[in-house]
Amino acid sequence: MSENAPPVLPHLTIEFYVWLWYASERDGGTMNLGEEAGICDVWVEERLSFRPQDEDRARAVLTGENASSSLEARAAMASGKVVKDLQLHLRREEREYTVTLRGPHLDLAGAKLPPHATDGEGELLYERMYLYEDLWFIVTALYRRFAAERTAEDWHSRVLPAMRAWVGGTPANTAQDADEE
Repeated sequence: MSENAPPVLPHLTIEFYVWLWYASERDGGTMNLGEEAGICDVWVEERLSFRPQDEDRARAVLTGENASSSLEARAAMASGKVVKDLQLHLRREEREYTVTLRGPHLDLAGAKLPPHATDGEGELLYERMYLYEDLWFIVTALYRRFAAERTAEDWHSRVLPAMRAWVGGTPANTAQDADEE
């Protein structure tokens, strides 16, 4: 993350990955990231990997269309495995990115940037740098939104129970609505 961003705490990264997945479904794939970043579409793409809590190696890797909505993905979490990495698709304004968030330090892997100009090597380099910075900006904004929700007073009483219900098979928006009643 950028030098101005707060550090990523490795034990929170697991929660962040699950929250991203959950919140993208809860919010219908559209998240308001505040005045700085605005509206961003976020959804889990075609890859998720899980590992046991006490191991570093992935034990279950799900790929393909609708990997995040598969019964295998829910079963992995229900059995106590944690998300090791996930592939996200992000759309902000006219730009779309695909990126895999990996490991306890929130590493970006395999970033696919939007199409860019090809006029001259210098312009290409600067445009790629801009797009990569924009991608980091979006990921940072997502992490800040998670941190705000994670530190809110109702995390343990409302959000966490809704996430647990979602892991158990209740649709995210239904789990959130039921908890608000």
